Amino acid sequence: MKRTSLISLAILAIFMWVVSAPVMGQTTATDTTTAATKKAAKKTKADADKAADATADTTKKAATKTKAAADKTADATADTTKKASSKTKAAADATADTTADTTKKTASKTKAAADKTADATADTTKKAATKTADTTKAAAPATSSAAATTATDTKKASKKAAADATTAATPAAAPATTKAATPAAAPASAPAASTSGAAAPAAKPAATKTAAAPTASAGPPPQKGMVWVNTDSGVYHSEGSRYYGKTKQGKYMTPADAQKAGYKPSKSGN
Repeated sequence: MKRTSLISLAILAIFMWVVSAPVMGQTTATDTTTAATKKAAKKTKADADKAADATADTTKKAATKTKAAADKTADATADTTKKASSKTKAAADATADTTADTTKKTASKTKAAADKTADATADTTKKAATKTADTTKAAAPATSSAAATTATDTKKASKKAAADATTAATPAAAPATTKAATPAAAPASAPAASTSGAAAPAAKPAATKTAAAPTASAGPPPQKGMVWVNTDSGVYHSEGSRYYGKTKQGKYMTPADAQKAGYKPSKSGN
């Protein structure tokens, strides 16, 4: 009975094993497939994560590189702009300095030319005034000599006139002496003397008039607008006046120079 039971149990176990073996194999295959799928999924995810990380890293590196290139370009542009601005400013400063220097040089040259012209004008005026004074001074002795000669000639003429009057009176006195004696000659001589005396005064006014003749002209002025300075009286005469260039001592000067030297204008206007 026990043996039959054991055999029955054995047969049952074999039967159960035969029945359950495919199911167990299928379960194992399923587990194996699930594990392989799970591993494949993990690997795929890992690969995807790695690829994503690589892509992100590449993108980040590219962005960084792009940003660095952009910053470098911006810096280069700013530096170029700054250099160009500095160069433009330097050129503008150089131009301004050159213009200022040129203007200064031109002003200095103009001033130097004006000073030179003024000096030349003053020198010419001074030379002309000196020449005029020298001419006037040289002409003065000749004028004085002419006046003296005229006075001498006038005096000689007066003496001759007196002698002629005396000679004319002598024949008239002679007959009177013959006919009426000495008393009659005295009255005849008296008129002769009176005649001679009258002739002498007549000659004196002539000499006086000749001596008072105007002084010879000093010639035209070196330039228009100059005045004639009478160095003896200390006054100056304008052009067209009576004594302009005709006094014995004098010289031509500009009105400003004459006033500066202390000379006064003629009050009479002559």
